[in-house]
Amino acid sequence: MMESPSSERGRQARLVPVAAGALVLAGELSIPQNARGIVILVQGSKNIEQLSSYSLFADALYEAELAPLLVHLLTEDEEQLDSQTQFFRFNVSILYQRIIGIAEWLAVNLETQNLSIGYFGGGPTGAAALVAAAERPDLVYAIVVGEGRIDLAQPYLARVAAPTLLMVRENDSAALQMNREALQQMPIALETNKKIESIASSAGLFEASDVLKQVVELTSQWFAQHLEPIV
Repeated sequence: MMESPSSERGRQARLVPVAAGALVLAGELSIPQNARGIVILVQGSKNIEQLSSYSLFADALYEAELAPLLVHLLTEDEEQLDSQTQFFRFNVSILYQRIIGIAEWLAVNLETQNLSIGYFGGGPTGAAALVAAAERPDLVYAIVVGEGRIDLAQPYLARVAAPTLLMVRENDSAALQMNREALQQMPIALETNKKIESIASSAGLFEASDVLKQVVELTSQWFAQHLEPIV
C-alpha cells in the first residue's frame, strides 16, 4: 500500500486495492486511531460527478474518528465508454452492486471488520447507495445523500432502514418534495433517524465553498452520531 501526502489536518491516506465483487477498484483509505466507523465515499461517472471536494469530506470524517474510504466505482475503460455512450453514469444497477461488494470486503477485512459502515454519495451514486442499503440492510448503519437522484432509487425506498440524511437545495422545490416523499417511504423506526437538510445555495451543494463547508459538517455530524464500533 502506498501513502499519499498527508492532509492539512494530519490525515494519512493509503492507496488500497478494494474488492467490489469480482472487480478490484482503487481506493484511498485513512483509519484514525480509535476509529468508530468507516464511511465509503463513492464517486460514479466523472463525466457528471466531478467531486474533487471529497478530500474535504475525508478530512472531516477523520477528525470525527471515522475512517474515510474514497472509491471511484468505474474503471478507466468504463469511464471512456461512458463518455461516448453514457452507459454507466445513471446505471444504478451496476453502481449499487459495487457498493455492496465494497461493503462486503470491508466486513471481512481484518483491518476494518469491527467498524460499522456508512455510505455517502451524490447524484446517481447517492441513489445507488440507497439501493445498496435496501438490498443488503445488514451491511450499512448510516447513509448520507447529497442532491441524490432519488427517482432512480424509487422502487427500493420502502426497504431502506438505516438512519438516512438527505440534503437538497432549498430553492429546488421539486427535489425537496421528492426527498420528503422518499423519507416517508423508508421504514426507519425513529423519526430522528431520518432527516432532510434544505441548504441555501444558488448553485450545487458541492460547488460554492461556504455551502460545501456546511454540507461537509452536516455529513460528518450525521455519521459521528450513528456509527459505532461493532463488538
